[in-house]
Amino acid sequence: MENQMDRFESEYYYIHFPDPQESIIQYSNCYGCKEVINVGEEILDVYGVCVHDTYDCLFKAVEAKRLIAGEE
Repeated sequence: MENQMDRFESEYYYIHFPDPQESIIQYSNCYGCKEVINVGEEILDVYGVCVHDTYDCLFKAVEAKRLIAGEE
């Protein structure tokens, strides 16, 4: 029977489950908060720039405003 451990040698595994003893690879800078985005973090691609997958970073990146119904 063939060893099924080869799935842990794939590119996907190394990107999404990096070895904590290895150095962290920086992917890009967030356009919203200007902090570093590391490989393996969840990000959004907005208008061709990388943004953290949070409301705050997304609103800053597209310069949106939050509106609450009934308030000015």
